[in-house]
Amino acid sequence: MIVPGILSKKKRRIGVVLNIAALFLTVFLFELIRFDMGIGKIAGIVLMGLSLVTVIISFIIVFGSTRIWKMSHQRMKALDERQIQVILNATRISYSIFVIVALILIYGFALIEKGPIDVVIAASLLYLAHLLPASILAWTEKEI
Repeated sequence: MIVPGILSKKKRRIGVVLNIAALFLTVFLFELIRFDMGIGKIAGIVLMGLSLVTVIISFIIVFGSTRIWKMSHQRMKALDERQIQVILNATRISYSIFVIVALILIYGFALIEKGPIDVVIAASLLYLAHLLPASILAWTEKEI
């Protein structure tokens, strides 16, 4: 359960945006380095490292300390009816968003002829698929 007062709704929202933006920045910087597209290798690696650290820290603060991650990945038997409905709704919304993001990335790479997506993008998509339901909960719920 989210304990009220640990992190306000506004702070959770800021954390969600920061986490997802840092994730996209990490992937973007990796791709810039990979295709040697106008960023120095050392500068790119440093910036990518900083953005990855931001992903980790914001995840711990927003999803770990509030236990939203655990809630969104818990067995249905451990939840009451209201919690089940809230989580199912968050999952429905998040996977609609995920499908759009994944298709844009996959077809985007096909259109610019940079080949299939690489393991970094695939791992980021996997993380995003798990993160989105918890993000919807963090964004919308006063208390779970």
